[in-house]
Amino acid sequence: MNELITDFIEKNVIDSLQTLLSSAEISEISKSAVVVASQFGSGFDISSDESVQKLIISFKKNLTLLIQKTWVDNEDVSLKEEILVKLDKYCASIENNKWSDVFASFISILADVIYLMFGDMSKTEEFAEYALRIDPEFGIFWWYVNSLPKKNEWSNEKNKAVMLIAMFFLANY
Repeated sequence: MNELITDFIEKNVIDSLQTLLSSAEISEISKSAVVVASQFGSGFDISSDESVQKLIISFKKNLTLLIQKTWVDNEDVSLKEEILVKLDKYCASIENNKWSDVFASFISILADVIYLMFGDMSKTEEFAEYALRIDPEFGIFWWYVNSLPKKNEWSNEKNKAVMLIAMFFLANY
């Protein structure tokens, strides 16, 4: 996947992701987050509380709509409801600036939503390449999500930056 991703994004984005994941310096994190988010459009601003609040609202609305409109088999209907409950709890936590408390929940929500969209294929090793080939923008997003650890001990600000990038993509998808 790492070799294939270079066909779709510039080296500076890959380097910025590595800096984002490894740095503890908020200035480096912020700068790297902007570069990574640039892959999903312009206008990413983690320094403005107003922009962050608008992004959270847009993210929640768009993800809720995506979850509700995704057709699933009968056995996955309850999963849709579970995800919506988890999404509400997640958004309540981040609105109270508890980003570090909900990182693992965020990763779980993303994995569940992708499962709803793509089924069992989303759990295979081939999915990342498949996603890049059918929709490069979504494939880059999935590469980003898969680059994140499942758990971390990062600062609240770093967790915020990392999650806002994914939220930025999903708010505009």
